[in-house]
Amino acid sequence: MDDLQLWIATIKTWYREDNPHNIEPLIAIISATPARLFTAPDLNPNKQNNHNYEEALAYWLDGCQKISQFHRQQQPELAFTYIQLPYAKLQALICDPQQGATTKRWGLKKLDSIIVKLLEFCQYQQPQHWQQQRRDLIDLHVIFMAAQQHLNLRY
Repeated sequence: MDDLQLWIATIKTWYREDNPHNIEPLIAIISATPARLFTAPDLNPNKQNNHNYEEALAYWLDGCQKISQFHRQQQPELAFTYIQLPYAKLQALICDPQQGATTKRWGLKKLDSIIVKLLEFCQYQQPQHWQQQRRDLIDLHVIFMAAQQHLNLRY
């Protein structure tokens, strides 16, 4: 069993326990995500490897979202970080020339949903700096998407 398979088994175990308030183990699992999750998978005709890769990405994204939701009221800065992290990782994944079209298409779709979450998060925060953060996010997202030369429209 390689590191990614072990990581998938570990995060699946956390989900099977079905205890959303036991967030510390999830934080440890997300922190220990193998770096190769964010690089191109082996271009192997084996569909099982591709499925494992996509499944691992989905678990990772959902785990980040659960951590963010858990910290939303008490530690908004930390909660925001756990939304920004997947946004940044997906941007890198989309820009990786080794990634296949399917992964890029999936990443672009997820990126759109994450930017909405980031903007909603900022909108509901009271301090004024969050409103400036929201405006900056919009500007930076537009710049990033323009640099993708409308890849999101081609997929």
